Amino acid sequence: MRRFGACITVFVLFAAAGCGGGTASVSGTVTLDGKPVEGASVSFTPASGDGGGVGGSYGKTDAEGKFTLRTVAGDRSGAAVGKHKVAISLSKGENPKNPEAAQKDVIPAKYNAKSELTFDVPSGGTDKANFELKSK
Repeated sequence: MRRFGACITVFVLFAAAGCGGGTASVSGTVTLDGKPVEGASVSFTPASGDGGGVGGSYGKTDAEGKFTLRTVAGDRSGAAVGKHKVAISLSKGENPKNPEAAQKDVIPAKYNAKSELTFDVPSGGTDKANFELKSK
């Protein structure tokens, strides 16, 4: 009976590991009209489900437009394997001397609020999650 219980435990662990596809490292660059975008927020939301329990992922671009994703749940490196909806935004104040001034997203809405972007995260991860955005 003890052996049967151990077999069941192993089976459950393997089954759980197979669900959701796990996570993989994801990095890339964001450009707008051919120029790197610094300080942009990049978010990946699984197209279906909860992304294997890790939810979405996020990152911030550096001066060269490069980003690396981290999971929302558990704050681990990467993103859930599979298809994602992608949103990229960069808000700037209308009046830099007034921090309470209305914020304006310099990235067009088709890349954030009304995002048309998707990305399929492969099981082996990628450093080629590159997004070449156009302002018009």
